[in-house]
Amino acid sequence: MRRAFCVALALLMLAAACKERKPRPRNLNAENQVAPRVIRLYYESPDLLLVPELRNVQLPQSPAGAMSVVARELLKGSANAGVPRLLPADTVVRGAFLLPDGTAFVDLGGPTLTSGWPAGSHEELMAVYSIVQTITSNFAEAKRVRILLNGAPAETLAGHIALDRSLTPNSSLVDSRAP
Repeated sequence: MRRAFCVALALLMLAAACKERKPRPRNLNAENQVAPRVIRLYYESPDLLLVPELRNVQLPQSPAGAMSVVARELLKGSANAGVPRLLPADTVVRGAFLLPDGTAFVDLGGPTLTSGWPAGSHEELMAVYSIVQTITSNFAEAKRVRILLNGAPAETLAGHIALDRSLTPNSSLVDSRAP
């Protein structure tokens, strides 16, 4: 009987040792130093110029992680319902990244942009430069922006604005009266 008890005790101890331990849940927000930060998003005003809209957004401290979040926030549209969308509603941010030389890349996709966006020149100008102004104003390291379409260099989004090179911020498109 004593032997059976010892064997049973040994089996219980072995089973307890082999029992899978659940990994502790990781707090990715803490690991990535995610915190609320104020960002500037640029939208078209009734004066046909870009104006900043301030917004609190949960952002990782790293520009590599934060740039896509900022670009996606821009595509959500203005908090003011009277401000028109910058890009087609089905536009997505596939990614965004920054090269050491200060060139930021924003990769856009979506059925409308892929098949041909029927926008006018002003509409396309505002959409393109809202991206440029938003990225360069929120990331000091970003000096210029290159827009990609579905992971490849884009000639244009709607046929009017050349995207075959990096674009720098254009203060003449931003309302000087804006805060």
